[in-house]
Amino acid sequence: MSDAKNFYSTLSDDVLALRTRDGDERAFNELVMRYLGRISFIARKYSARGYDHKDFVQEGLVGLFHAARSYRTDSEGSFAGYAMLVAERRFISIIRRQSALRSVPDTAIVDIDSLTSEPADSSKNPEEELMLREQLSHVYARLRETLSKREFEVLGLYVDGLSYSSIAERLGITTKAVDNALQRVRRKVSGFDMS
Repeated sequence: MSDAKNFYSTLSDDVLALRTRDGDERAFNELVMRYLGRISFIARKYSARGYDHKDFVQEGLVGLFHAARSYRTDSEGSFAGYAMLVAERRFISIIRRQSALRSVPDTAIVDIDSLTSEPADSSKNPEEELMLREQLSHVYARLRETLSKREFEVLGLYVDGLSYSSIAERLGITTKAVDNALQRVRRKVSGFDMS
């Protein structure tokens, strides 16, 4: 198990993306650990009614998954740039949807239960979105049961964009304890078997 953890941590983002495209969940877990902080940081710039920071982070992780699935290694850009672009576009889509909803009068809104035909737009593949959301929920559940209470608290604050010193101050621990907790989280998460 330790060799598998070390193996994934040595792979480049490009290779992890290719392995994710081939269905390797450990590769995606490694990408999540590498990009969670960046996605959380970018997500702090956005807000929309009905969405909190964690909703944006989850959308960013969905974007990360789609980026890994669609990234081409023969492109000129890096995977990191591409992944952040895809995540940010998802954030912008949320805001656009919210803006569109605000501009629609209540009398024009149709009850979805009254619709009988299938929607015409199948470009977003809702089944894949649902499966990914379920996988992310499963990852969060595994984090909750695998990590200690302190590790889970540290990870939650880190995802919220707090610095090591801010986390340490909030939890009444040292910055070294924060770093150690995040290192333990990384080791535990890279060993997840999600099957």
